Amino acid sequence: MVNRILFFFISATILVALYGCHAGGEAPYANREPDFTPVIVEGLPKITVKGETNLPGHFFISFPFTKNLIMMDGKGNIIWSKHEPVPSTLAISGLWDFKKHIIGGQTYYSYHDRKAEFDNFGLAGFGPGERVILDSKFNEIKRITFEQSEATEKGHPLDGHDFIMIDLNHYILSGYIKKTVTNVPNIAQSSVVYSYLQEVQNGAVIWDWKSIDYPELYGLSVTDADANANDFANTFTDSPDYVHFNSMRINDDGNLVCSFRHLNSIICLDRHKSTNQILWKLSGNADEFHLAENEKTSCQHYAVIDNDSISVFDNGNKLGQSHIRSYKLNTGNKTAQVKTLTVPGKFSSACGSAQRITGETYVIGWGKTENDAVCMSVYDFSTNKELMSLTLEMPQNFTYRCVYYE
Repeated sequence: MVNRILFFFISATILVALYGCHAGGEAPYANREPDFTPVIVEGLPKITVKGETNLPGHFFISFPFTKNLIMMDGKGNIIWSKHEPVPSTLAISGLWDFKKHIIGGQTYYSYHDRKAEFDNFGLAGFGPGERVILDSKFNEIKRITFEQSEATEKGHPLDGHDFIMIDLNHYILSGYIKKTVTNVPNIAQSSVVYSYLQEVQNGAVIWDWKSIDYPELYGLSVTDADANANDFANTFTDSPDYVHFNSMRINDDGNLVCSFRHLNSIICLDRHKSTNQILWKLSGNADEFHLAENEKTSCQHYAVIDNDSISVFDNGNKLGQSHIRSYKLNTGNKTAQVKTLTVPGKFSSACGSAQRITGETYVIGWGKTENDAVCMSVYDFSTNKELMSLTLEMPQNFTYRCVYYE
């Protein structure tokens, strides 16, 4: 086991602003060329690395409330990094969802650049901004925002939770939009923040989805993570974030499997239809797969396709214990085989990710960890051993996701 300390810096102004905050064409990552020169910039957070692995790929680490990105190798050495200072007047800003894409054999990277000047409706979990596309040498080649549609004007900011790039001119975008609606049951009029997904090809919108088109979702909203999530009477807020989208993946049928934190649910959307787009719901109060209560998620993040299963980082806000859930679904007869993995005592109240690397070995991004300052673990559940960990000196500068690409 090896211990190393990576010395970086965060301004005191940003730390004060952060303290107390609450909060896919994606392919495996190709190894860097042997002559790749590491890029280590000043201004990154101070992290202690304990242990190492022999994994050949890289860990991608992003932060929701500071403008830092880190790429590490399997031994915890920084391969590439990015830091942007944030003026104290714009302290709530960040670089989210750092990932890698292979398109036509070419390597690209992307991340979400949260812009503090955009209105986030007072929601700590919404970071409006732009998706930034980089080439294989990390040069910026494109910035993406919404295209014109019935729901949005061209240039409307994106949400930073997730992004799917199918090719350079074909992608799926996510956003949060505020609107006054009249279809909430038993309420004449309500101001809400809804989830909007938009698929764009060659500059044209070819598919989209709006959560407000499905009024049955209003009654499924829970308050495990946000006391005002279902305040449709607007008693305490005019921006109830009643579904809170946070991840999406394309399944083998070409449909979109999405996580909605404030529904405690994973929902599959039909990308081939413009109406009646909800195919099924997993977990939550409208679960269709007959899950036991202790098999359901609470305020989950990062629902991804793992071979023939859906893997989910279950924050576990309801009981204060996080888990990794794996669901092997039979969508015909609506049954599920469920597997649960747990690191006892670990609780992440927001953000986070879990990704199976091989066998029973997972990389876990702990997000807003509540019990310690460990922000990432490589954990072998077959031996119940932590192979490698990253610990933040200032845990209030928590991570968004920590993911791995080979």
